[in-house]
Amino acid sequence: MKLFKDLSKLRKMGGKKKVRFKPGVLLRVYKVFGRHYKKYWKVVTASFLSLLATIATVMLVPWPLKLILDYVILGQPLPESLTFLNPLMLESPQTVLLILAVSIVVLAILEAIFSYMNKFWISSTGHRINADIRERVFAHLQRLSLSFHSASHSGDVVYMLTSDMPKMKDVLVDFPQEFLFRTITFISAMAIMVSLDWRLGAIALGAVPLLAWFINYYGTGMNKAMKKSRKKEGAVASIISENVTAMALVQAYGREESERARFNKENQESLLHKLKTLRMFKTYGRVADFLIILSTGGVLYFGGMYALGGTVLPGTLVVFLAYMREIYGIVQSLTDIFFKLATSLVSCEKLVDLVENDMIVKDEPAAVPLENVEGKITFDNVSFAYKKAQNVLSDLNFEVAPGETIALIGHSGAGKSTLISLLLRFYDPQSGEIRIDGQPINQFTVKSLREQITILLQDANLFQMSVYENIAFGNPDADREMVIAAAKLAQAHDFIMDMPEGYDTLMTEGGNNLSGGQKQRINIARAIIRNKPIVILDEPSTGLDARAELKLNEAIHHLTEKRTTFIIAHKFASIASADKILLLDEGQLAHLGTHEQLLSESAQYRELYELQFGSKNRQLPGKTPQEGNSGLVDQTPEEKEITTGKLPEIENG
Repeated sequence: MKLFKDLSKLRKMGGKKKVRFKPGVLLRVYKVFGRHYKKYWKVVTASFLSLLATIATVMLVPWPLKLILDYVILGQPLPESLTFLNPLMLESPQTVLLILAVSIVVLAILEAIFSYMNKFWISSTGHRINADIRERVFAHLQRLSLSFHSASHSGDVVYMLTSDMPKMKDVLVDFPQEFLFRTITFISAMAIMVSLDWRLGAIALGAVPLLAWFINYYGTGMNKAMKKSRKKEGAVASIISENVTAMALVQAYGREESERARFNKENQESLLHKLKTLRMFKTYGRVADFLIILSTGGVLYFGGMYALGGTVLPGTLVVFLAYMREIYGIVQSLTDIFFKLATSLVSCEKLVDLVENDMIVKDEPAAVPLENVEGKITFDNVSFAYKKAQNVLSDLNFEVAPGETIALIGHSGAGKSTLISLLLRFYDPQSGEIRIDGQPINQFTVKSLREQITILLQDANLFQMSVYENIAFGNPDADREMVIAAAKLAQAHDFIMDMPEGYDTLMTEGGNNLSGGQKQRINIARAIIRNKPIVILDEPSTGLDARAELKLNEAIHHLTEKRTTFIIAHKFASIASADKILLLDEGQLAHLGTHEQLLSESAQYRELYELQFGSKNRQLPGKTPQEGNSGLVDQTPEEKEITTGKLPEIENG
């Protein structure tokens, strides 16, 4: 009863529509990734030839046994093709028996050698192709715009590059290899059987139409079950990714049990889907096996009757039985192969969708490299929306002169980060134009545009490399002297030299063996060594204590000096000394001017300011009315003491 229940479920999952094999997805995978064969065509060709040699030896294996049974033991007359053995048969049948017995061993050895050559060559080529595709997909991920990354779950992307990627080898290499081997073997065996006795050959083929109908009727249900199982695995991977990246938050909030319960729920659902799919597949496979056994039983019965009647030699029946065993194994394994293919195609289709994804900010056909930048930046009626009819920025108009500093301020969601993303061409505006030195930025190649910009983020992203390599990441051509000079300007040299191996000290993942201030100063050294005319600062001092911030501000001053600078910050001490302050309100330019101008002219700016310093204080701490905007960072008395060397040594923050 369980068998019929599972078959009914498979049919329901397949739907009312008649199921036919649709090679579209498979052909799509080959179309997108098939070019990776070209690099290894010699090895693939040699592997295919060894495959044919393996099949030939498999087909020859039962024939020495037939010759022994029919012509050595039973003494039947040799066929015309073997009459040259008659003298030897008459003189010494034992010698012929020995030769035929040895030939069985030789054929087995040859089969093992050819099979080893084939599997080693094709498997190693598969791993190489897989590595090439992984590199291609990773490079494509880097080119995709932030629209894609914002809409994608990190767990799904990680799962694609780790768990889905090996399935590409299954489809591109293992499936063609296994399918060709079994198909050619099947056709060869059937052709030989039909040539030996067409009646037994027809009986052996009798299961094929039934098997084709069965696959056609229940196949789609298997594919849908695979997709549901894959979707559940993606959900589990997403929860793992979220918890690994936010483990500190989970532990700080004491949410381990709730997160574990959420994970266990998804994990159990994923397990249930896998077990359900596995049970359906096994049911599917056993029914297919039963159809093949019916055919095998028919061959045994009628072949035995023909042998008893003398119309078929016993050795021929032995060949049939050997080939039927081969065919039975082939059909049994074909169900496994197509099950594996169905599973792999679900993963490969996602990788094809990813590679064919055109959410990429592309270079214009006539784009040229951006060179010799002075740093004049213009936003001319720029509007942008992530979704239609929901503008994040509307009709922005402003200009920044070379070497000027412009601070962006506004409530969360006002569009500050989006403005920076447009300048970097992570997105293109729906209307309006952004220009550098009077030229629209879409006239330049994306790579060259970003090469002219240094960005310092709130989170100092450090890699699992040495301190030296992390700093030189900003300029791969930098030598050690340049790296040390940048570290000194970033106030990082002293604490780097205190590390166990100095500049050769290996960073842990995320730079967790450093404090927040130390990580940010290495980040600034990396930005300084980049030495580009445009600088973007996205709240680099967030989360630092007062001492760490003092040293950081001095390092930032070296970074931004004589460079066009955009700064996003909520601390007025970091933005008030900017040449211009741009106040955004719901994506629109509310006010533009200096700190003093906005304090007197903008009620909204005044409100934001007073939230930090109180309504009675119109002056920043550490700044007198006589002190103008002398640089990006306001110098408090403590900062001035750093620049004059009057402050005692401060511990590394």
